[in-house]
Amino acid sequence: MSGDNAPLEILKGAILGSEKHGVDVILVGEKDVLSKTAKDNGLDISGFTIVEAGGPHITMEDHPGEIMKPERASSSMAVSLDLLKSGGGDALVCAGNTGALLTGATLKIRRIKGVRRAALGAIIPLGSPTMLADAGAQTDCTPENLLIFAIMGSLFMEKVMGISSPKTALINNGAEEHKGTPLQSEAYKLLKEEKLINFVGNIEGREIPEGKVDVMVADGFTGNIVLKLCEGAGLFVKSVLKQLFYKNAVSKFSALLVKSGLKKLKKDMSYDEFGGAPFLGISKPVIKAHGSANATSIAYCILQAKNYALSGMIEEIEKIVASRKENEEQ
Repeated sequence: MSGDNAPLEILKGAILGSEKHGVDVILVGEKDVLSKTAKDNGLDISGFTIVEAGGPHITMEDHPGEIMKPERASSSMAVSLDLLKSGGGDALVCAGNTGALLTGATLKIRRIKGVRRAALGAIIPLGSPTMLADAGAQTDCTPENLLIFAIMGSLFMEKVMGISSPKTALINNGAEEHKGTPLQSEAYKLLKEEKLINFVGNIEGREIPEGKVDVMVADGFTGNIVLKLCEGAGLFVKSVLKQLFYKNAVSKFSALLVKSGLKKLKKDMSYDEFGGAPFLGISKPVIKAHGSANATSIAYCILQAKNYALSGMIEEIEKIVASRKENEEQ
């Protein structure tokens, strides 16, 4: 029941994701509403398990803490998290309130043992999928937090997205090692020494759209600005191209000549085919779909959730963190 296009696009995406990716999907929400929405739109959800969540539901405007209030225990988000916690599912996909979902995942599902901060790992389409960690979950970070974000982001891109030895960079205001605030300069030293990642140095804002790296590391404040800027830039480019090619008859004809190229550009810049944003550091797979996610995007989130659940990445992070703690104590 969460997201700008819920429940219709969520239902469509669940059907598409289940058919394409061989996943058993559990729908969580108001049974009567879901059944009526499906019937009114010619959708067959007879093969799906529906778990009742009568609400009141978490809205996009609600404070993140609302998810833990007793009066919201029957919201679709809270019921979904409880199901995941109890083993009723292997992974969770939700298009609702990001802050509430993170709060609920942190307090109900809990973080991986030894991980002090969870990160929002947004996937940005920059020609190829690029992980941004953190994209807004943690605004107050230590250099050690950024190091763990880098390790988790690199593992996700390798094990879930299939990128071998992903190139990892630190978002900074210059390429030199000493650039940035104490947070960035100290984090640089840790990242440079870490053997578990393929660290390639700092990345400046102007280099981000070039898609040079596979993982970009930042504190949540910086990361969220970068994320929103990338989203806005994509919308701007699409708007300019539309105005350019639909200006007059000549420009419309020109658009026909480059139609295939424009389709490819639109696909390369679309968030729909890269899934959602995983909460890195949570002890079970939680995928935050875009608030305005359509059926295609939800289906890809389901694939992403499946791959995440089967990757063994969470167990590997737990071992890495435990090993680091053991080494520090020696």
